[in-house]
Amino acid sequence: MNGLVSLIGAGPGNPELLTLLGKRRLEEADVIVYDRLVNPAMLAPYAAEKIDVGKLPLHHKVSQYQINDMLVDLSKAGKRVARLKAGDPYVFGRGGEEGQYLSKNKIPFEVVPGLTSAIAGLAAAGIPITHRDFASSFHVITGHRKSNGKELDWENIAHQEGTIVFLMGMAQLPTITQELMAHGMADTTPVAVVQWATHWKQRAVSSDLANIVKLVEETKITSPALIVVGGVVQLMGDLQPHQPLQGLHLLIPYKQDSKLCNALQDEGAAVNFFDRRVKRPLAFDLPDFNAGGTLIVIDFAAFHYFQERLLTMGIDNRALTNWKLVACNHIVKYRLQQDGLLADELYDPQKLDYQRPVVFIGEKTALTSYKPAIKADYLATYQSETVDQSIDLNAFHGIVFPSSAAVADLYTGCTSDEQELMRHMRCFAMGQTVADECQKRGLQNVIEVKPSYDNVIQTVRKVFAR
Repeated sequence: MNGLVSLIGAGPGNPELLTLLGKRRLEEADVIVYDRLVNPAMLAPYAAEKIDVGKLPLHHKVSQYQINDMLVDLSKAGKRVARLKAGDPYVFGRGGEEGQYLSKNKIPFEVVPGLTSAIAGLAAAGIPITHRDFASSFHVITGHRKSNGKELDWENIAHQEGTIVFLMGMAQLPTITQELMAHGMADTTPVAVVQWATHWKQRAVSSDLANIVKLVEETKITSPALIVVGGVVQLMGDLQPHQPLQGLHLLIPYKQDSKLCNALQDEGAAVNFFDRRVKRPLAFDLPDFNAGGTLIVIDFAAFHYFQERLLTMGIDNRALTNWKLVACNHIVKYRLQQDGLLADELYDPQKLDYQRPVVFIGEKTALTSYKPAIKADYLATYQSETVDQSIDLNAFHGIVFPSSAAVADLYTGCTSDEQELMRHMRCFAMGQTVADECQKRGLQNVIEVKPSYDNVIQTVRKVFAR
């Protein structure tokens, strides 16, 4: 049975501009086939196999014909395929051609519309595509020509009322401006160019038809960019957003529904993720609950696996009635409380009573640093394995570390060259313990922040304001 192919619009760039149906289809997908302009942060939450078929200008590492065949072959193998395309799949994205090919080969498919950059990208730069005082219509035109070389109808385009948007037209910008003026459009007509709309590196400039090419060259704006022509461009100065962290690109550890990510993005920052270590559950024996004693929780993940084991044996937290529950630190104490358990105290090796059983619960490697001279039992409920990080650290202004484990996860997953880059990057450590771990790893530009999202935001603002 053939699998469903979903032609999904990823929107203009910001991961939160993906539609709800698009998000659900990505969650359900076995394979995600994605384009170059899809933001990597959008792909981070999904476990599906990911295939990059991105096309650079004048260079297609995977041809459109190969992409078409790939979608058919994957579907025939019974895979659910998410074909993720920037913007809207049917707005100059060749989604229509892919749909035709799927239909011809009797492959079930659907279209999940996305926000086209022709509209959303302009809005991000403060340009409404229509406005009662300036434009009651708009026209979206591709700057690319087909291989037959057929010219655009410049006489018609130059005399259109309303807003004109050119997509994929940066290489043709001199031609576009010359042709519009040659066919009667006033050289004083406002023009704007918006690069990387809704991404962290978004930039926008405006001028008029006569001078926009010179300005673009001076400011070194290149593709991908939108070209917008018309009176609405005059509104850019009034409507362009100016959020406190706008233009910053920050790296944080991946966490589903991350509140840290939401807090930073609400202030205008763009956020991307690094992977956490993979946790592999281990087999372990449970202690004698009747004996009672002290249960020391090194990290909450370890306790989670411990609880899962209890439940599989028909036991719940009531079995811990005779045990003192000790949290290794304040974070573990807080997580236990969220789970309905109050820690009796924080870990202090000098206060342990070895007259009764003492059991440490933690990750296999981490437990080795807790072994005292006096005998105790060590319950390794899982083992964490390093994940290789495929991240260009040069693309980020700073890293936010909420925990010491996150520091270790990123550092150990990086190559030696990447580790050298990390040593000089701004690293915001949420708390003294996290800052100590950063120093231990040799990071030299560590900024300690009191562990709250508000403090992170205020500190980031102050640091980058300087």
